[in-house]
Amino acid sequence: MSNRVCKVMSLALALHAVVANTSSAQEVPPTEKEAGFVSMFNGKDLSGWMYLGKGTGTFSVKDGAIHYKGGGGWLCYTAKEYTDFELRCEFQLIKKGGDGGIFFRASKDSPGGGWPSKRYELQVKDYAEQGRLWGLPYKLDKDKVATARKKLGEWEAYRLIVIGDNVQVYLNDVLVNSSDGAKRREPGYLGLQAEGGEQAFRNLRVRIESSSGRQTLTVRALTKPGVAVMDLRRIVLKSAS
Repeated sequence: MSNRVCKVMSLALALHAVVANTSSAQEVPPTEKEAGFVSMFNGKDLSGWMYLGKGTGTFSVKDGAIHYKGGGGWLCYTAKEYTDFELRCEFQLIKKGGDGGIFFRASKDSPGGGWPSKRYELQVKDYAEQGRLWGLPYKLDKDKVATARKKLGEWEAYRLIVIGDNVQVYLNDVLVNSSDGAKRREPGYLGLQAEGGEQAFRNLRVRIESSSGRQTLTVRALTKPGVAVMDLRRIVLKSAS
């Protein structure tokens, strides 16, 4: 093989490595960027995240995703505290019986090496109540969950919208849960819970949803016949001047 061919091949391999490295950055799509979303994870390391719990934990980056296997504690996103926000992400339940969650409005602590002393939680768990909330009352439509869920091992998507007292959960673009009970409104952190099993998260992005100078409609029961539940972002109205 000639030196020229060797140089061309080396250049091609180097270019491939650069492209692969760039693609792992998990940049926010242009339409979402215009809407105010920012990336929470660079796809390469845990910059901007802090493990809170006993020992060093089992969170790591694997194949461009935040990965954990067993263990405990939680991974706190330290860039900013959020009160009203929309979080979007993809998650993967790798093994049967996996149990984890997404913390929000959480305190930055880990008493006893466990989870934050103040928190709400969206569960990420291998069971029929996927999309369930913890720490506040909720209205979960199990029939919609059963239809929206994917097979074990497939990547799924969450949208978590929190504005004032109101919370909405979309599983694979289907509204499956709502609450008007998020009464604790002080700013808090977002984070990932490790409780059991093996899970992965990728394409995490968030935007601030300011409720200053606005009023929100009450979230209605998902199970109430004939009542459509609207996206919280669409029912937020500017207060009359």
